[in-house]
Amino acid sequence: MEQLKKFWFERNPRERVLLSGLGVLGAIMIVWPAVIQPIIGAFERQSRELADVTLTYTAAPDILARYSKLMNRRKELEKFYSGVDVAADPLSYLERLLRDTAKASGTYNVTPREGTQLGGKYAHKLFMVNFQSGSLENVAAFLKELTGGSQPMLISQINLDRRPTTSTLNVQLEVSGFESIAGK
Repeated sequence: MEQLKKFWFERNPRERVLLSGLGVLGAIMIVWPAVIQPIIGAFERQSRELADVTLTYTAAPDILARYSKLMNRRKELEKFYSGVDVAADPLSYLERLLRDTAKASGTYNVTPREGTQLGGKYAHKLFMVNFQSGSLENVAAFLKELTGGSQPMLISQINLDRRPTTSTLNVQLEVSGFESIAGK
């Protein structure tokens, strides 16, 4: 320590300033990466986490409300579809409805489209249906039975066309139904 004091006092003021500056610079170069940068990194990390928590806190009520609505809707759908017969072929069900409920005049045409398999248990089948009916009431009864009957189907597209010269109503539908494939 004595030698350090002797070295310091033997220097002129200009050398002392340069040595002091060099000492401060060296201290900063050692302290900055060892102490200051980790502290800054911790504050930045904490700020990001706080922003994430704040976002979660503000979004959580909306997410929980939507989840509750979806769960209630799921229960309603499960209750509705618990009595649905998915073992029967939707094509034959659709053709029976066309004959019995729609009382389709003339010929009707049901064209199967490519469907998809759902979870290994069910197949989602799509159909294009074309028929003619003389009564709007028969078409309404058909649509009611199609969407709410023993094997409800989903209507994704409907076109109704009545020519001014005839009383026949041309109906085109795109419908989809479900069929169990677990037993096949």
